[in-house]
Amino acid sequence: MSIHLRVLTPTLALPLALLVWLTVGGLTPAYANRFGPPWQSRVVVDNATLYTQADSGSAPVGPLTRGALLVVVAESTAADGTAWTQTPDGWIPSQQVSEDDQPWIAEVTIPSVSIYARPSTKEPIRRTARQGDLLRVTGASPGIEGDTSVWWSTTEGYVSLRSLRESTTDWAKGWTLPAADAAPNGWWGTFRSQANVRAAASTKAPIVGTLGPGVRVKVLSQVTGDAVSGNTTWYMIDGGRYAGAVVHSSLVTRMPPPKQVVVDRPADAPAGVGTIVVSRAASSLTYLDANNQPQFTTYVSLGRAGVETPEGEYSTMGKYRYDNMSSANVAGADHDYYLPNVPFVQYYLDGGYAIHGTYWHDQFGLTESQGCINVTWTDGEYLFGLTQPQVADGDNARWATGDLVATPVMIVK
Repeated sequence: MSIHLRVLTPTLALPLALLVWLTVGGLTPAYANRFGPPWQSRVVVDNATLYTQADSGSAPVGPLTRGALLVVVAESTAADGTAWTQTPDGWIPSQQVSEDDQPWIAEVTIPSVSIYARPSTKEPIRRTARQGDLLRVTGASPGIEGDTSVWWSTTEGYVSLRSLRESTTDWAKGWTLPAADAAPNGWWGTFRSQANVRAAASTKAPIVGTLGPGVRVKVLSQVTGDAVSGNTTWYMIDGGRYAGAVVHSSLVTRMPPPKQVVVDRPADAPAGVGTIVVSRAASSLTYLDANNQPQFTTYVSLGRAGVETPEGEYSTMGKYRYDNMSSANVAGADHDYYLPNVPFVQYYLDGGYAIHGTYWHDQFGLTESQGCINVTWTDGEYLFGLTQPQVADGDNARWATGDLVATPVMIVK
C-alpha cells in the first residue's frame, strides 16, 4: 500500500448514538491510540471484571483473566478522573488492559463465516471459512464505505468479531512466524499446480489456505514430515498470507533468483550505512552493505498503474514495528482500505510511501501495491534490523531526527 493513515479521527468507527452517550452521559473521550479505535488489547492483571457501565458499581458482565483478548471501541475518562475502556461487551478500567499489536491464530467458532476482501459487506467475499478453520489475525479494523461494524482483520480478509476465538490447539501453536534470520538463506520458487498450505508438515494438519499455479513463494527451510508418494520433504514458506506455514516440496519448482541491482552510493550517504536499491524493472530489492556490496536480494511488489512506485533517491526517515495504514484521509488510492498493524514499516517519502511487510497478498514480483514497496513478512523484519535509525527493543517507532542517520533508498528503472 502507498497511502497510510497518519491521523485518524477518533470518531471514525463509533456509531452516532454511542458518541452522543459518551458526551451527554458525562464521559470525556480520551483516546490513547494515535489512530483512534478500534484496536485489540489484552488484560494485563490476574483478575479483571467487565462491567455494563463505566462504573465499578454497575452490574458485572463477567470475569476476565490475564491475557484475555479484547477489542477496544472507545476510551473515556469519568467525572471522577477514572479512565475506562469500552469493548463490544462492556467496560473495564483502562489500567487493566494494554494495546496489543501482535498477530495471533484464531479458529472459526460458527458453522461458516464469509471472509470479505475489505472491511465492508459491500466488498467481494474471498472465501467461506468453516468451523474449526485456522486464520491468522492481525488486529481489529473499523468498517469502510459506510459500514459501521468492527471487524477482525486476518491475512485472508475481514471477518465478523463474533465468529472467531483464539485457538489453543497444537496445530495453532505450531503455526508461528519465521525468525528474521531465516530470510537471507531463503530461495524463490513457483507452484506447479494448486497447492494446499498447511499449519504443519502433515497431511492431517489443517489447511490454512491455497496458492495457485504460477504463484511465487519464498522457501525458508526444509522440514521432514508425512510422506506423500514416498517423499517426506516439506518446505516452510514466507508470506504474505501464510508466513510460517508449510507446503509439500513436490508442489514447488525453484525459479531464477531475483536480480541483484548495484548502483553507486549517494554522495551524501552516511559513513558505515548500507543502501537499499529497488529495481522497478526487475521487481527486486537489493540491500548493499556499507562497502556497496550486495548482502541481500528479494522480490518485491510495487505499485500498479495509476499508483506507481516513484523513482528517485530517498531515505528511511521513520520506522515502525507495526503501523496502521488506511485510505481514509488521503486522496489517490484506487480503492478504500484499512490495514491494522502492518509489520516492519519504513517510511521513505512524504505521503505515506514505505517499505513494509505484507500480510494480505502473495503477489511478490508483480505490481500489486498502492505505490509502496511490499516485501514478505520475514524479509520485512530482516530489512528492518539492517537499516537506520535502529528501533530499540521494546519500542515501536523511531524517526531520523536530530543526529540520527537514515539509510538511503534508491528506486531505479
